[in-house]
Amino acid sequence: MMNRMLWSIGLTFFICTIGIGTEQKKFVQTALRIIASGDVETDPRHAVKCGTSLVALVHADWSGLSSVAKSELSGLLVRPERQTSRLSPSKRFRVHYDTSGVHTPAMITSTGIPMQKPGTHEQYVDSVAAIFDQVWRLQVEQLGYAPPPSDNGQGGGNEYDIYIGDLGTGTFGQTSWTLNDAIPGGPTQRYSTFIEVDNDYLGYRTPGLNGLRVTAAHEFHHAVQIGTTGIWSTVPRYDFYFYELSAVWMEDVVFDDVNDYLFDLPSFFHGFRELQTQRSYPFTSYGLATYFGYERSVFAHFLARRFGTDVMREIWEGMRSVPVLATLERVLKTKGADLATEFALFGVWNFYTADRADTLRYYPEGHLYPRLLPNITSSYTGTTTMVASSAYPLSLQSVQFHLSSDTITATVANVEASAAMSSESNPRPYEIVLTAGHTSHASQRLGKGMTAGFSGDARSWRVMYLESSTRRNASIAAEVAPNPLRLHETSRLTLPLGDVSSLDAEVFFLDGSLDLTYSGRYPIVDSFGKKVIIVPSNDLLPELSTGIYFVIARCGDEEFRWKVAVLK
Repeated sequence: MMNRMLWSIGLTFFICTIGIGTEQKKFVQTALRIIASGDVETDPRHAVKCGTSLVALVHADWSGLSSVAKSELSGLLVRPERQTSRLSPSKRFRVHYDTSGVHTPAMITSTGIPMQKPGTHEQYVDSVAAIFDQVWRLQVEQLGYAPPPSDNGQGGGNEYDIYIGDLGTGTFGQTSWTLNDAIPGGPTQRYSTFIEVDNDYLGYRTPGLNGLRVTAAHEFHHAVQIGTTGIWSTVPRYDFYFYELSAVWMEDVVFDDVNDYLFDLPSFFHGFRELQTQRSYPFTSYGLATYFGYERSVFAHFLARRFGTDVMREIWEGMRSVPVLATLERVLKTKGADLATEFALFGVWNFYTADRADTLRYYPEGHLYPRLLPNITSSYTGTTTMVASSAYPLSLQSVQFHLSSDTITATVANVEASAAMSSESNPRPYEIVLTAGHTSHASQRLGKGMTAGFSGDARSWRVMYLESSTRRNASIAAEVAPNPLRLHETSRLTLPLGDVSSLDAEVFFLDGSLDLTYSGRYPIVDSFGKKVIIVPSNDLLPELSTGIYFVIARCGDEEFRWKVAVLK
């Protein structure tokens, strides 16, 4: 039987069955009873957007279900029956629909009222066909994703099948597959699939054709995921959070002007944390009553803005061989980056939303995002203030210190990605000290005569302090980071500078005998309001051994010096 942690996943699906079409409602209720054995408590505040996850969970753990459970679900994991069908203009999709009865498609007006004009069901079918053709062109032909595999003639031909039906007002759509649709070979479970969409999107948060548009982009991306990458059933939580955050991101890529994803963001910027401790959940969390991954689509927006839209396709292609976190590490290394650094930077980006948004440097639509709610707030009295807390592996915490004339926000990232994959991973303790004096913790000098100290293994944590008044890095110390530099673990060495006017700098590494070991010229870039030089670790690997090095950067007539410990 499935792991008991899935009871909370069942909870959300149970809630959204209210008003759902009869076929889907029966499947959801039966699956819930089997998975959770009825041990669920309903929470009427939340509903689920996409029904694909429950289908995936049932299939991923099929071998662990009883014969009775398999028999019940087999009768429900079937394609809907509709009265007729026709092909899309591209001939790539077959759209199945009814011309009478509860599942009959209908157009609605801009004010959300069903149109009474006869024949609007055919207009709706035309729209379904045209929209899915548009989605195919962008995802497959322009972005380069592999198309979903053929279903070998099911549904009346080799076209991809879309079924229109009354899904109610909770679930936008669902990508499904039957027990006979498995594709053999490879480390993942792959399937040919079919998609169900609502027949009018009446009463939805994004109603009418816009609701259909984002559903088409979302569910077709699931069809690509399930058919070409597959499901990692051997991975805790199956990495499904990444399936959903990617599909929601794809909605905005295909239909940038719809922005249904904005409805889910408060769950990340204000929620995604334990109610009692206010400790953020691990980023890999899935099915914690409300957190299926929709709210974390901002991570895909972050990656695409940092490295280009193709990075997401490269990740999904890599996931055919290894699960998502290992794939992220591999793909980011090809970009001269690494997961630990980028995850911490993602945490910093989340500071720059709402009234603090900078749409040129960070999220393009960040002004529409909620303002990040801190996990902890504390007042700095002018002497010493200490916050003691803990964080799960691969999680982000925001600690806010109120000063008399400003606010300092510490963005704390635990970057233990491997530990995050363990279902028994426990929170790691940490302390932050803000003081006008000295601290025994690893420290950074801030403005206004303050020092920030942090306790924790440097390999597991990344911390940045941001000033509300300037919205910039609050650290004023010209300290190299990371120090020590572990060449095989970290992708780059950052050398902070003053307010220089040069566009590039020459960097020299001298060993303990002051012999030149390496030199190179690098551009000077802006990093959160500070000028820095970034030296890729790959440049240093062939030249440096373990030891202490003197680093000199010459920027025109100015010169900066540091001492760096290198571990190889």
